[in-house]
Amino acid sequence: MELGLTGKVAIVTGGSRGVGRAIAVSLLREGAHVMITARDATRLEATREALSRGGGVVRAVTADLSRDADARTLVDATLGAFGQIDIHVNCAGTVNPADFMSLTEERWSVVFEQKLNIYMRCLRYVVPHMKARHYGRIINLAGVAGKEGGANTIPVGVNNAAVLNLTKSLARALAREKILVNAVVPHILDTDRQDETMRELAAITGKPESEIRKKRLDELPLGRMGRPEEVADVVTFLASDRASFVSGAAWHVDGGAAHGI
Repeated sequence: MELGLTGKVAIVTGGSRGVGRAIAVSLLREGAHVMITARDATRLEATREALSRGGGVVRAVTADLSRDADARTLVDATLGAFGQIDIHVNCAGTVNPADFMSLTEERWSVVFEQKLNIYMRCLRYVVPHMKARHYGRIINLAGVAGKEGGANTIPVGVNNAAVLNLTKSLARALAREKILVNAVVPHILDTDRQDETMRELAAITGKPESEIRKKRLDELPLGRMGRPEEVADVVTFLASDRASFVSGAAWHVDGGAAHGI
């Protein structure tokens, strides 16, 4: 299937590892030019070099997207390198599991800096360029907890629910500008970050990590963790011309874990 991505320019935040890296690989494979960004300069450059060896045009900018100036720098660097922005994938940022009653007011505020505010900050600079060209694809990575709350994932769930609301609202606001906005909702992927989550949940609950891991795997009707590449391929489809009548939707890549439709 021809996706029509050749020569399109994409920003992928959180592109140095895990799902973000897989998304960059998938877009490059389809002929897009990709700007990846992350906070860890060493890992980011190693990823850029590896992706470049695989073919395609990829650039990298080190950025801490909790800082407004870095979000602006990312967008300016992309325009400087490629002259346009067609696709923006918000993948940077993750929210750690936490006990709700132990969260201070300050910590609760920080939760939204871990994901929602990072997404918003980037979009504030990306959207004007898309509006000027009357074209754009925005894909926000969310999570199943945004639709189905859990006792140990309240901050995660509230943050992801906000991302889903942002996605739907922006899709309606930007539709006349020919900018499509969608969310991809993965769950329990085989990544380094998932291993960290397992350890964090074990610490919160006081249960062995092996028990936490078994319980989380039991949530998956398909009986296995997802692969980053499986998320990446859905993102790439949504970024493509083949998804030209899709906007304001949340695409689950969760092994059937979500109970709702």
